[in-house]
Amino acid sequence: MFAIGHFALGYLAGKGSSSLLKVKINIPLLLVLAVLPDIDLFLQQFDDLLFMHRGATHSIVTFTVLMIPFFIKYRKQAIPYYAVLLSHSLIGDFFTGGIELFWPVSQTWVGNFLVEIGSLTDVAVEFGLFAVSTALMFKTGDLQRLLKPKKYNWILLIALGAVVGPMLARTRGFESSLPLLLMPPSIFWAVLLSSSLLIGLGKKLSNIFGAGGKSEAPANNSNSARQSITITYAYVILVSL
Repeated sequence: MFAIGHFALGYLAGKGSSSLLKVKINIPLLLVLAVLPDIDLFLQQFDDLLFMHRGATHSIVTFTVLMIPFFIKYRKQAIPYYAVLLSHSLIGDFFTGGIELFWPVSQTWVGNFLVEIGSLTDVAVEFGLFAVSTALMFKTGDLQRLLKPKKYNWILLIALGAVVGPMLARTRGFESSLPLLLMPPSIFWAVLLSSSLLIGLGKKLSNIFGAGGKSEAPANNSNSARQSITITYAYVILVSL
């Protein structure tokens, strides 16, 4: 599954569990964790055996061990983020080729091997998940909140990389490149994440250089976020034509 599907599953899992537990969630962190297991694609250049794709970084054993300190410190507030990680392996990749679910206890691959990543079935599911999750994010205001300056916006660089990587692979003709039908939602996320990063950078620079006009910012935040979302949608539609 590509980043488009993982973002959707991660958001639905994290948002759903946080609502049940009545805890707040950090949306940028949620999006990053939704694709973080695929960091093995980067780590392969250091040790392609240890970091085989869908191996160690996709194991629920790995997730559980790494989350123990956070469970101890944050208790139920950490559960939504654990749910996000689980959604990557137990849903996203489990049904599109399988994973080493119990590494290092077992290196047996577990999952559905009938649906290939990039197949029409996979693309249809990811596009559907994208539509549902973005509509829900807009309704709950989480999309708008992504476009507000926060000190932790910079972590979205990881999420942006997960989106842009397959897009660039397509331009270079790689077999594992992004399917054409997933290009519009990928452009949407690339624009949205880039905007969030630039807004965060702009806020940081304004703090450093003492930019004025702070009194007007709160009143304009909501309208600016809505305008940015509208512009992002319009841009994606134009590019897709």
